[in-house]
Amino acid sequence: MPVTPACVSSPFGPRTLPNRPLAGTFHEGIDLPAPIGSPVTAVAPGTVIRIQRHGIGGLEMLIQHDGFIGVYSHLGLVAPLLAEGGKSIYGGERIGTVGRTGLTYGPHLYFGMIVNGQSIDPAPYLKVASCGAGGTVSGDPRLRPTRAFAQH
Repeated sequence: MPVTPACVSSPFGPRTLPNRPLAGTFHEGIDLPAPIGSPVTAVAPGTVIRIQRHGIGGLEMLIQHDGFIGVYSHLGLVAPLLAEGGKSIYGGERIGTVGRTGLTYGPHLYFGMIVNGQSIDPAPYLKVASCGAGGTVSGDPRLRPTRAFAQH
């Protein structure tokens, strides 16, 4: 899991967000709410493709994992070794922290998966469920998601 505890506040797929046209009509990844500064870890071993500032995605890292590209967006900070040009990472390695860079409506990590040039839903692979309506995430009182908590 790239952040813990984890649940999906904005799922993969079509969406309509009233009064938020910049959020788009299709979400190509999932939003995982977490407090600013929470550690972000690599979901699998891989090689950093690039670290960039990418419009609505803010500070973003693309990692080539075995069989897919992982997209980690809205980062606050990048791990120093990676910021200095390090490329190889192991699964579970801390790659950065949750931030609010780019277009966000709350602190979260956007995580996307690209397979053969196409975005796919990461939730089944991560085995992560929806946050639900108004409850806490895995009992963590710091995280109280709502439908508009974290939209990428």
